[in-house]
Amino acid sequence: MNKLVQPLIRALLITAIVSCCNLGVLCQPASIAFHPASPSVLGTWKGESICVGNRPACKDEVVVFRFEAIAGKPGVVSLLADKIIEGKRVPMGKLEFRHDEEKGELLCEFSNTRTHGLWQYKMTGDSMEGTLVLLPDREVVRRVKLKRIAEGEVPAAPAREMYEGA
Repeated sequence: MNKLVQPLIRALLITAIVSCCNLGVLCQPASIAFHPASPSVLGTWKGESICVGNRPACKDEVVVFRFEAIAGKPGVVSLLADKIIEGKRVPMGKLEFRHDEEKGELLCEFSNTRTHGLWQYKMTGDSMEGTLVLLPDREVVRRVKLKRIAEGEVPAAPAREMYEGA
């Protein structure tokens, strides 16, 4: 290659690389991972939600959770929660969870007219365990154990409009 052309090609390459970095194409830090769907948690989970402590109104439940991606919210997933009553899935509600893919953890702090609480889950492979803690006292009131399943292994899901705020 001509000695005059080599510096010109090198300069063009450097300019192209710098331009791409300025656009964020090549120079994103390795520590910032974009996980648009948090894939390990997505899908259907079934298990039990057991009452803890002396809470007469609390009932143990067989539950089905569907975790779904939320467009435009990396690291956040939607939970559509059901309980099974007389062989049918009954909607309990919809919540958004922060999902730490690396740690396998899900967190959702929520408030409603009766309760201020924190749902916490830890995933290990196709199993998940968690608790509901009432705030501000940090009293554990539910323990949940779930296994990943195929959607066809449980009764049909309720219509999306059945979930509060869905």
